[in-house]
Amino acid sequence: MAETLVLSERKENVLWVTLNRPKKYNALTRVMFLELCKIFKEAADDDDIAFVVFTGGKGKYYCAGSDFSPAELSTLTEIEHHGYKLFVDILITFPKPVIALVNGHAVGISVTMLGLMDAVFAVDTATFSTPFADIGVCPEACSSYTLPRIMGYQKAAALMLFNERFTAQEAYIAGLVTKVLPAATFEQDAQKIIDRYAKLSPFTMSVGKELMRTTPIKDDLLTVNRKEEVELNGMFSREDTISRLTAKFIKPSKI
Repeated sequence: MAETLVLSERKENVLWVTLNRPKKYNALTRVMFLELCKIFKEAADDDDIAFVVFTGGKGKYYCAGSDFSPAELSTLTEIEHHGYKLFVDILITFPKPVIALVNGHAVGISVTMLGLMDAVFAVDTATFSTPFADIGVCPEACSSYTLPRIMGYQKAAALMLFNERFTAQEAYIAGLVTKVLPAATFEQDAQKIIDRYAKLSPFTMSVGKELMRTTPIKDDLLTVNRKEEVELNGMFSREDTISRLTAKFIKPSKI
């Protein structure tokens, strides 16, 4: 039986979405992105769901970013859009709050997507990195728009241009993380916060989100998401990117 790579479970009026690929550090494949699209579309239309909690499964990683294995890269010429782009479009327009529980190290798109979340709670042992320049790709998930506005330009540049790794406390100071929780009590402390939020008015929260993320802002974000994808598509045909991805993700054959 195939393993379920994305788990979803409704607990009272809260939908918990958990990445479940621990052997690959919860790295996201196109199939996983499409499953996330399905889950979030259904949640948007379900009046019994007040908000969504997004987290990683067991292990040291919240998410290791997008899967850049040869099998995944081979699909890029076969599809019109990356799976991530479709999911980010849904995150941009999602009408309910989305809360990220960063329960471990976050890499790549799992960091950049945080700019679209409504709250981010991180374990104090988590780190945040976007090694774009190391592997020859570019910012995605609207991070070229969201992170400079959240963190300030130079902090965002340190993260996305210069491959600086942020601790949870540094990410909190920069504004990317709402609150840092101690590792020893992370699950209990996070659950208390979720339980408190679950008692709030779902209608008020959704109206408040609509007032803050207005239609013009959503339109801007959708445009940025398209632009970033075009840039990313172009990079996959560059020799520099190919050589960097090959060196990073393709193991040399044994003689």
